[in-house]
Amino acid sequence: MPVKKKDTDRALVLLEEYCKKLRKPEEQQLKKAIRKVMGIFKSSLFQALLDIQEFYEVTLLNSQKSYEQKLEEANQVAEKWEKTTSPATGQENLQKTLEAADSNGSEGSGQCGEHNKEKQTFENYAVEMKTKVGSTIS
Repeated sequence: MPVKKKDTDRALVLLEEYCKKLRKPEEQQLKKAIRKVMGIFKSSLFQALLDIQEFYEVTLLNSQKSYEQKLEEANQVAEKWEKTTSPATGQENLQKTLEAADSNGSEGSGQCGEHNKEKQTFENYAVEMKTKVGSTIS
């Protein structure tokens, strides 16, 4: 079953509600791990991947749409992402998300901090995926 933006929004709400219930000291590692997942869901990369999946399913697989309609919609999707995020801007937004996670700690209602190694791994993954996505659309 395909994942839709509204599904991820609902998942974020459910995860946040679950995290609020985790108050015991021994539950803080689980809370921190869940907050990392939430950070990924909120990232512009993840949102771009959802847009691509939705575009593929709604536009490209639609046999009712003509070649010209598909071309026009493909250009619209590309334009949207070119305007909202360049590779540099996407990296900056990701860095801000990760820095916010570091500064909020595991006890607050914001995102929990991440270890440098995990942060670097995710950053590398995000840059690699953004490059792949960009080269696929171009």
